[in-house]
Amino acid sequence: MFKLSPIGVYLMFPKIWVLGASFKPTNMGIRALAESSLKCIFTHWPEASVILQTSEDGGPFKITFSGREFSVDKKNLWFGRNIFKPQNAYVLLMYALLLKVIPASWLKKALMARNPYFKNIMETALVVDITAGDSFSDLYDMRRLIFGSLFKWLFLLCGKKLIMLPQTYGPFNKFISKAIARSVLARTTAIYSRDQEGVEYVRKLLGKAADKMTIQFIPDVAFVLDAENPDNTIIKRVEQVKAMGQVIVGFNISGLLYNDIGAKHKFGFKSDYQQLVSEIIKLFMAQQNTVVVLIPHVFAQTGRIESDPDACRQVFQLLADEYPNKIILTEETLDHKQVKYLISRCDFFLGSRMHSCIAAISQSVPAIGLAYSGKFIGVFDSVKVGESIVDLRTKDERQILASVQEKFKERQQIAEKLRVSIPKVQEKVLGLFDDKNWL
Repeated sequence: MFKLSPIGVYLMFPKIWVLGASFKPTNMGIRALAESSLKCIFTHWPEASVILQTSEDGGPFKITFSGREFSVDKKNLWFGRNIFKPQNAYVLLMYALLLKVIPASWLKKALMARNPYFKNIMETALVVDITAGDSFSDLYDMRRLIFGSLFKWLFLLCGKKLIMLPQTYGPFNKFISKAIARSVLARTTAIYSRDQEGVEYVRKLLGKAADKMTIQFIPDVAFVLDAENPDNTIIKRVEQVKAMGQVIVGFNISGLLYNDIGAKHKFGFKSDYQQLVSEIIKLFMAQQNTVVVLIPHVFAQTGRIESDPDACRQVFQLLADEYPNKIILTEETLDHKQVKYLISRCDFFLGSRMHSCIAAISQSVPAIGLAYSGKFIGVFDSVKVGESIVDLRTKDERQILASVQEKFKERQQIAEKLRVSIPKVQEKVLGLFDDKNWL
């Protein structure tokens, strides 16, 4: 009977950790990154044993790609004060450092026997990290950068190969941030950026060390996320409106920008975001046979500043009476695949959440990205529609409305362009691990 050698088992059934995204967040973009990362892994290693870092332990869950069901384990790693918990990353880091100082096989066996989480890490063939798409930066806060980097260091200290999945790098505005980023990136096996600008940014950050490293552009993995019809009230309403010959304009309103009265100053906008949203909707209300659907993409709890449903509800209450039956509010909570399906039913789309825009353009729905940061342009450029970005930091309200109107008129041409470029992009994303001897 044929029996695989230990090396053969290692190569055909690798154990792979996935860091930096899970299905727990209320941000559908992060969930999209989690599922799409898994899809890329199982496309290349269908027999892989995959572990997803989450905020809670639990039994394996099932996920289906191309009609085949796969099993994914969940493991909770966290930084905390309770050093008696085996999943405490401080304890695991201490074990890893101890092995660096005393690289003895008996110590390694003892630590693995003592802590099942450490054993799991030491048996890992590869770790991939997507850092929530845009959190490998000091743009949000130092705490997020530091703890995210410590998780990466945990696996690096254990001698594991780290692959940085396609994401945004930087900005790193502080000296200490640059030092942290260099310390991690210089020790990775491969670095993928979801935009060309990121490739150059990383190369400049690493200097001469970059010449010997794999630093490449791969589009955002969410381009390969599958959509799923929830067959609920909002879908049925949209289908009824479409059947009446109405043009459906989807509009994702960011709670982060709408609910924060200081957003204009914080992000350096030239216009007031709340007023801009109203003016954009009024622009479409002036069009014949056009209906606007308000679509959240971060389903945070009511009252939280980042809640898209709160922002959409406020806009609906403000304008619905003035334009009866012309504005539709998404009231159901949808998951990442369901909201992508809803967006697929639109004829045109605008979004302030980047992954809501990816949900649109990945399905050849012409879209405008209402950008609050530089991460939008590279993603749109990757599918040849960079001109569909409207940067809220550089354009005033009049210029933005003119751009929206222009792109709405060009929506058929944009859709045709996307139908050509998207299949190539999706093929490139799914081939992320092809022809690479990472194991």
